[in-house]
Amino acid sequence: MNNAKLILSILIFLVLNTSIICQHEIRFSIDNYESDTLVIGNYIMDKQLVYDTLYAEEVGQFILKDTLETGVYLMLTLPDKQFLQFLVTDLDRKFTMFSDYINKSKISYEGSVDNQNFQSYVSLINTIRPVADSLREIISANKESGINYKNEELQLADLNKNIANYQDSLINAFPDFLSTVLIKSGREIELPIFDSTEEGRMAQFRYYKTHYFDNIDLGDPKLLRTPFLFQRVTYYLEKLTANHPDSISVGLDSILNWMAPSQETYMYYLSHYLNKYAQAKIVGYDAVYVHLAENYYGKGKATWAQEETILKILDRAKKLKPVLLGQIGEDIRVFDEEGNAISISDIDYEYLILLFWAPDCGHCKKSMPGFIEFNEKYKDKGIKTFAICTKYRDKVKGCWEYVKEKNMSGFINGADEFNQSDFKLKYNVDSTPKLYILDKNREIIMKNIGADQLERVFEELIKIKSEEKESSDQ
Repeated sequence: MNNAKLILSILIFLVLNTSIICQHEIRFSIDNYESDTLVIGNYIMDKQLVYDTLYAEEVGQFILKDTLETGVYLMLTLPDKQFLQFLVTDLDRKFTMFSDYINKSKISYEGSVDNQNFQSYVSLINTIRPVADSLREIISANKESGINYKNEELQLADLNKNIANYQDSLINAFPDFLSTVLIKSGREIELPIFDSTEEGRMAQFRYYKTHYFDNIDLGDPKLLRTPFLFQRVTYYLEKLTANHPDSISVGLDSILNWMAPSQETYMYYLSHYLNKYAQAKIVGYDAVYVHLAENYYGKGKATWAQEETILKILDRAKKLKPVLLGQIGEDIRVFDEEGNAISISDIDYEYLILLFWAPDCGHCKKSMPGFIEFNEKYKDKGIKTFAICTKYRDKVKGCWEYVKEKNMSGFINGADEFNQSDFKLKYNVDSTPKLYILDKNREIIMKNIGADQLERVFEELIKIKSEEKESSDQ
């Protein structure tokens, strides 16, 4: 054999041998299980996915051979579709999980210290929980009855201390185990004592939010395929973060920055939240989409995304940005039926409803009576409706026919036969009806709401304006 062939043979051997070494071999031994099928699943963010389907080597005996990513996996039995969780890491590539189809709590492992540690911890919690629950019930009942419950409080404190000590022992002995990461993540944040004033409660909240992830390393790649990470991130964004697009964007920046050491976790979460806010149902939350598009996809921080995809994301963000809440809407110049020019800047209004519609739009036909009714009711309160038909050229004639047919004379009606104003681009009119509410400074203060929501929105606006006036007069 010449040198070239020898080197090639050695390389092939090394590749094959490395592949074999990296592969997991997990055996499942299930007593009292007669089905010949076992489903293996895994977690990814908020989803449980089917990973593989195994068929029995013999009754109750199954083998999974594959190179698996670290995480929490599921063993799903049939036909009851009950599942047990097990851990997969690079530390224990070959192990056996023993269980009983009838007695689900009967679980043990051979060859996996990580899994055995976690199972022992779960067993401890399952043993202590009923006792702790009973003590809490006694404490609660004694409080109501005025009976001393100091002894029960001491017993409960001892139970919690035992759990904490057990957790500490595992964390100190096995700091890199997945079981340790899971156990540590479940620990409550220890709060300092704050006074009961409103200022004290706010200080407590700020402390809790600041330290919320103290027991979780978001940059640890082991966390992506676990059932708790997505729940924790969701809680942080929805419960601990102000319900405002700017605050959510800042919160996401922090989350993604902490996740950055784990590129796969970072990729999944950035993609998830971009898609989430691309379909946001709450008015104004498209600002989060624009933020993520510009600051991540537009700045080369989504290295996995194809150029064509990035361009589409940025193009959409470019269209959305000028019409975000708080932006100053561009002036547009269209024409009435007689050909007279009408611009937003020519209209005297306190609030302007900018309504884009089309005579052949089904949703427009359904909602137009509501728009007309609202306009008639609020026209004496400084509110005007500028209704712009989106048809061009010879189809504009149908706009004016519809205006007469539906008695839209209370609106300021316009159209742009030769598309001179470019209003579709300026106001991202990709569908009809499309509605914006502008204040007297042409700031966009609301958008994309239906006729049935207008009265409630404007009553709130009028109320706020009245309160502001009263405050300034004092």
